[in-house]
Amino acid sequence: MQNLNEIIQLCVSNDRLAQEKFYRHFYPSMFCLCKKFFRDDHAALEAVNDGMIKVFLHLPDYKSEKGAIFNWVYTIVRNTALDKLKVAIKIPVVDVAVDEYETEYITGNILQHLEWKDIYRYLDHLPPATRLVFGLFYLESYTIPLIAEKLQISIGTVKWHLSESRKIMQPILKKHFSF
Repeated sequence: MQNLNEIIQLCVSNDRLAQEKFYRHFYPSMFCLCKKFFRDDHAALEAVNDGMIKVFLHLPDYKSEKGAIFNWVYTIVRNTALDKLKVAIKIPVVDVAVDEYETEYITGNILQHLEWKDIYRYLDHLPPATRLVFGLFYLESYTIPLIAEKLQISIGTVKWHLSESRKIMQPILKKHFSF
């Protein structure tokens, strides 16, 4: 494969072959990212494609001194997926006192021992809004306040979704793991 910097320069000049190489280079990682949020492969692929279109549109603005190209692409695709989810699902707003739920949730330790295909299979048990909050918290390491800000919901609602995900996931994980 050509040097990624050369491919980027060719993409900026609208070289279709270079754009295809760029897309194929990032596709596996970006699809895995979007699959965290979408149950359906088609929806995940649509998010990847929409995100990559934004990447190509803004590629001339990319500055390598500000960070790695992978991180830049990842951020654009992730934000595109989140925007699609906000439109696609109405996150139920739950009126809950912020301190009503404890702040300890399923630790990432269990998830770290799973293969991605297993994590996706377990995530399929969650409703879309809860899956989104779960993915942002446990898989993307977002903080509760940041999730609330990104999704424009209250901290109590985020905690409610995390509590719901715990209720759903614990029995499933207990079947396969002892914790």
